[in-house]
Order: sequence, then structure tokens, then C-alpha cells
Amino acid sequence: MKQAALMIALAVAGCLAGRASAHHSTAEFDYAKLYVVRGVVKEYQWTNPHAWVRVLVPNTAGEMEEWGFELGAPVINVRMGWTDKSVAVGDTVTVLFCPSRVPARGTLLEIIMRDGRTLNGVAKAIYKGGDYSDPSRLPPPPGLVGSR
Repeated sequence: MKQAALMIALAVAGCLAGRASAHHSTAEFDYAKLYVVRGVVKEYQWTNPHAWVRVLVPNTAGEMEEWGFELGAPVINVRMGWTDKSVAVGDTVTVLFCPSRVPARGTLLEIIMRDGRTLNGVAKAIYKGGDYSDPSRLPPPPGLVGSR
């Protein structure tokens, strides 16, 4: 009986280890760079394995581009003060983010709401760049208007 319980425990542990290693690394993002954009929330996805905020941002040609910003898993986001109602479609936001290797995408460091409320993203714990206390001094990503 003890041997059967041990075998089941090992099988479960093996399944969980495989699942954990299947998650992507953070190598997609450049944690030494930080950009800022200002735009309007198009979509807020409170989903596993990552929540997302999709924002329409004006580019230098005057057109709107959709950018996606990855957050952590909802369980992590809750610990940082987020809820499934933290952001709503139509909200005007300022987003500080570390860029992805994939165009029009990044991992969220901070999102600043129109009322001044700030919500942190998981990138805040990993960011290795300079000061970002004044978002108006941060550059937009190439081709975008940013927050100025």
C-alpha cells in the first residue's frame, strides 16, 4: 500500500514538473529597456496563464496601433492589488513597459490610470534599467507618439 502511494506521488510530481517547465522564460523581454505609451484600453483579459491589457496607441503617422502588455497570472496580480475590474475598455492609460522581441508587445512595469492610480506589473521586480519616477521623461518605442 505504501509503495502504491509512493508511485502515485511520484507520478503526480512528474506531471507537475513537466507542466512547470513548459512555461516560457522571460528571455522574450528586454528588462534593461523601458518605454512609455499613452493610449486607450481596447481589451482587458483576466486569464491564465497571463492577464493582458491591449491598448490602442497613436503612431507617428497618426494611425492607431494595438499594443499588448503582459501581466502575471491573476493569482500574482491579485497580490499586487489588481482585480478583474482594475482596468476597463475605454480607460485612458499610461503604460510603462519592457519591450518584447515581438513587435507591438511588452511586459507591464506600471500602468497609470487617468485618476493617478498606479498598478504595478511583474516587470517591476525584474527591471534592470534606470530611473522611471517621471514617466514624461521616458521615450516611446520607435514609431509611436508615446506619452508626451
